[in-house]
Amino acid sequence: MSLRDRIKNVPIEGAAERLFGKFGIASNPFPASNQTSGNPHRAIAADEEAETRILTFLRDGRSQVVVVEGTQGVGKTNFLNHVESEIRSVMNDLEGYYMVRYLADPEPSFAGTTRRLFEELGTDHLEELAGRLKSDRSPISEARSHDMQIALRRLAEDTSEETLDLMMQWLLGLRVLKAHRLTLGIQFRLDTVESKTAALRDMIQVSNAAGVLKGVFLLLDELEKQDGVLGPTAVVRYLSALRSVVDALPRRLFLMLGITPDALRRYSAALPALRGRLQNQIALEPLTEVEEARKLARFYMEAARRTASARFDGQGGDEWVISKRQATETFETLAERAERVGNVGVRQREFLHQLHVLAEENIREVVEA
Repeated sequence: MSLRDRIKNVPIEGAAERLFGKFGIASNPFPASNQTSGNPHRAIAADEEAETRILTFLRDGRSQVVVVEGTQGVGKTNFLNHVESEIRSVMNDLEGYYMVRYLADPEPSFAGTTRRLFEELGTDHLEELAGRLKSDRSPISEARSHDMQIALRRLAEDTSEETLDLMMQWLLGLRVLKAHRLTLGIQFRLDTVESKTAALRDMIQVSNAAGVLKGVFLLLDELEKQDGVLGPTAVVRYLSALRSVVDALPRRLFLMLGITPDALRRYSAALPALRGRLQNQIALEPLTEVEEARKLARFYMEAARRTASARFDGQGGDEWVISKRQATETFETLAERAERVGNVGVRQREFLHQLHVLAEENIREVVEA
């Protein structure tokens, strides 16, 4: 049968119902290796350490820098996604506004990160800030930049849509035109990493003093990619900007970095001054015991069943899409392979991908029957 015929005959209608009736699931419960986000999170020991750091930050406002360290495939993205989700889930219950930003693939220049943070704040935030500053200008003194102080004073006097847009354009580093100079009173464009970082610092400090921003949660994933796309000089520039943000904001910043051990060592050597800021480390380890692997497989299966039960509003089949024996053999095979190449343990991503392949075979038999 040709691919065209197979595509035409692919069983779509009723496939989820058949899976639910036999396995209690609606789709493959195990993520393929390319599906690195949107997966359920199984509780691990590292959760408690991260939660302690977050609670400390919320309690006293002092900035925290947490490094989530682990080789590719051990669950750093899953961990950061979980932290972001947990924080967002309680934002409405907290007093004041916290900005939460997760960046899965940081841009080559840190200026790109500052731009995304300003975009996250948006003109609504500027309008609220201007409203507070209209009755009390004292928070403006928290800004170090003369241009920022003048712009904020002008913004407090004029909160028209045009002024708000001009202010946002300036913060995003766009060209400074005559309209910007006349309306905001600014002189210089934010066209360097240093100037944009300084502007971010000023905006956070002023916003906090004005009571419209309690803090910023910034989660940067896959930081090791900087080393692959940038030259040594650009890497140092990026790391210097990161250090500058940490040093400029001793309060109100929670920064979580996902990075591999090799990249962490290289970055620390490239910029020794950064090493001292990265001491709070949470290590994620690969699977080393077969029982842990089986528990992980069961967790994903049960999570898929809960999702399917909610969708179909009932109890589905109780057969397992893969057997305990298959999970055990998969782990043992991968562990032997890892040992042959000198690695310790099995990466979670690799294990789950192999379970995905096995489950797909059993799923196909059911939906195509």
